[in-house]
Amino acid sequence: MNPIVRSGAAARAGALLILLGPLVAWLAESVTAAAWRNPPYSRLPTGAVTQA
Repeated sequence: MNPIVRSGAAARAGALLILLGPLVAWLAESVTAAAWRNPPYSRLPTGAVTQA
């Protein structure tokens, strides 16, 4: 059976992907928030829909 733990380049590449994933998602969220006009977009869920 092959070990799950990797070393060297494979481990660094995996760590990089794990770290970059949330950063890419946050960047996409920021672009969406900047482009969203009506209703005003908030990244924090409020649990309530309000009319402006």
